[in-house]
Amino acid sequence: MKKVMILGAGAGQIPFINICKKKGYYVIAVSTKGDYPGFKLADKCYYLDTRDKDAILQAAENEHIDAILTDQTDVSVPTVAYVAEKMGLRGIGYDTALIFSNKYLMREAAKESGVAVPKYDKAKTLQEAKNIARDIGYPIIIKPADSSGSRGVIKVSDEEELECNFEESLKYSSVDYIIVEQFISGIEYLADGFAMNSKYFNLDLGTKEFFDVPNAFVSSICKFFSPKLVTDDVGKKVLDANKKLVDYIGLNFGITHAEYIYSPSDCKVYLVEIAARGGGVYISSHLTPMASGINTNERIINYVVEGVCDVPDENDLLSKVTGYMRYAFPKGIITEISGVEETKKLEGVFMVSTDRVSVGKEVFPLENDNGSYGPILFVGNNDDECDKIIQKVKDTFKIKVKTENGIEDLIW
Repeated sequence: MKKVMILGAGAGQIPFINICKKKGYYVIAVSTKGDYPGFKLADKCYYLDTRDKDAILQAAENEHIDAILTDQTDVSVPTVAYVAEKMGLRGIGYDTALIFSNKYLMREAAKESGVAVPKYDKAKTLQEAKNIARDIGYPIIIKPADSSGSRGVIKVSDEEELECNFEESLKYSSVDYIIVEQFISGIEYLADGFAMNSKYFNLDLGTKEFFDVPNAFVSSICKFFSPKLVTDDVGKKVLDANKKLVDYIGLNFGITHAEYIYSPSDCKVYLVEIAARGGGVYISSHLTPMASGINTNERIINYVVEGVCDVPDENDLLSKVTGYMRYAFPKGIITEISGVEETKKLEGVFMVSTDRVSVGKEVFPLENDNGSYGPILFVGNNDDECDKIIQKVKDTFKIKVKTENGIEDLIW
């Protein structure tokens, strides 16, 4: 029986765990202690910090694993690559993993490749951040060098705001610095892709809508378009930049999830970040496969565990649009949840998650990704069809919250 070690035991790892279990592999889940669903599904568990590469290497060697994997989390990617490299297993290489998981290194690589990046530098101290900000000019964005989920990503308009928020951003970075970069005003896009045998394919182009929360960047609705449906010049520019960057870094296999901003003022596509793992919120496990027809999770596991080099054919891509909706709350207590079963029956809706909501639960205003709820997943044949699905969901799915100002609705 093949032994597969999976770093992380949260919801993002469940698709990998389920596939491995279905194939009859012995699954070892590794994460810090917590009530994570992956622990219940795994055959064996280790309670370790997934960033502690030497401790995990020791556990992997003791178990004589055949493969090591992770998905939907940045912090585990270097450890997976490190262990694979040390044990002679299939991996993307430790140096490559560092580029994809450290925002400073990925900006350096993008600049070298010819993909546009905002003006940026790294800062270890508040004074260094102030100096960089003065050179760049306000407003700026400060962000941890190696975190995900929008934690610690803050728009700063002046030096006083920088002083107030520097430590908040730094605490989410496991290295001793943050990124200080130019704020680019524009339209944000996502791009997901897949490499096999050093051949890279774009699998979708994503568009975002955001919650109306000052200085926070949390997506409320994302739609993912098959590349076959991308006909506009800007969308093509984003996909071209994405392929150019991944080809330059030299990813031999794996899933990528990237964010870009298109600036209408100079008609350039700027890198926000790119990761060598699938996107969260069921992007890699459900949304990208349904939009493109390419099940990347199955292919990755087949390659890493069995050595099956299954290279996609671009002619096989589907022409679908998929997406997710998330919701948030004002501060208060949930008093009523309705329309859940009706929403599940709506044409085009294929998942409605209410795992984290219940009547009587205290909820708080959104600050980062952890404060959003859902998702609700949908699929359609085109953009207009998906917009109609989104509106039907909003009309059907209801949650009431008792606040100090009275009864209020959920926030889309």
